[in-house]
Amino acid sequence: MGSADSTAEDVPVDIEQAAIESAELTTEPMAFLQGLNSENLMQFSQQSVLREMMLQDLPGQVNTLPKLENHNIGGYNFSMVLDEPPKSHWMFSVPLNKLYIRMNKIFNVDVQFKAKMPIQPLNLRVFLCFSKDVSGPVLRCQNHLSLEPLTNPKIRESLLRCENPNSVYCGSAQGKGISERYSVLVPLNMCRSGNRSGGHVRQTLAFKFVCQNSCFGRKETNLVFCLENASGDIVGQQVIEVKICTCPKRDRNQEERQINGKKRKSLADGTDEDELDVKPSKMRRRKGSFKSDIKKEETESNDSHDIESAADWKVSRTEDGEYHLAITCPKKEWLLQGIEGMIREAATGVLRNPNQENLRRHANNLLSLKKRACELP
Repeated sequence: MGSADSTAEDVPVDIEQAAIESAELTTEPMAFLQGLNSENLMQFSQQSVLREMMLQDLPGQVNTLPKLENHNIGGYNFSMVLDEPPKSHWMFSVPLNKLYIRMNKIFNVDVQFKAKMPIQPLNLRVFLCFSKDVSGPVLRCQNHLSLEPLTNPKIRESLLRCENPNSVYCGSAQGKGISERYSVLVPLNMCRSGNRSGGHVRQTLAFKFVCQNSCFGRKETNLVFCLENASGDIVGQQVIEVKICTCPKRDRNQEERQINGKKRKSLADGTDEDELDVKPSKMRRRKGSFKSDIKKEETESNDSHDIESAADWKVSRTEDGEYHLAITCPKKEWLLQGIEGMIREAATGVLRNPNQENLRRHANNLLSLKKRACELP
């Protein structure tokens, strides 16, 4: 498999110069691609600079407030695996997506992501965030802070610790943005001899907490894992809830019972409302088939909801064998994300089939579409 340097030798000088100049522009890289004609786009797709620019087009979020959502906008299929060992000091609830752990106890997380060419250095940034106030920094309490020596102030102030070598502690007590708040940055191992299967890289990281949720008013917290490229752009994110407590097993069982109780109560409330709509005489006559009638009504309700939702989507196939999609989005941000996803797919198609005119035309049309979408109010 050739490297980026070997493929770049065949690219015309003017294209290389254009790529260098584009890095100095303040406009987004996709706007630069839009200025290329079809012939240049074909030549441009034959080297790794296009891949670089596609990554640069990802939204830089390191200086913004964190969003508690999972995404894989960089195409790395970023995910995490928490294998709960027997008789451990931590537990993970699958239905709640929540980690329960004791203070100063280590838990392991297997980070998994897809290996993409060209190989780029990736980092994992991990930090704690309040569930209901993402702008509020999560700080250590003075009681536990006073028990730790002043050997390394940066590590001492961080509530989250990573046991892996080469971990870097970032941020300050006043930081609100992702790169400014207390976090741990861990360089990920991209060595080909590492643990890989199915084109994915898997690496085990070890963390612990040095304070409890009770130290900051028992506020609910989330643990955010951000996969970042060399430029600091977030290309993938996974979020789990976390509760640092003295009795993980008790708290997990209690909260799972509460969730199950709420589900049963909501089902019971729905049954009571249905019973009020039925006359007593009909209740006796329909006693044997009452449950089946409820299931039928739920099915009809779900079907009608699906029909209403499908009204916002129109999918068809043209006479020449291509596909047509019309979608109504409630938010402009979702629309732009959808267009950017199609642009990345189209660019990948151009990379693999540089001689297909219809793919290059489709990529240019998507770039124009994004420009028009950005101009919408």
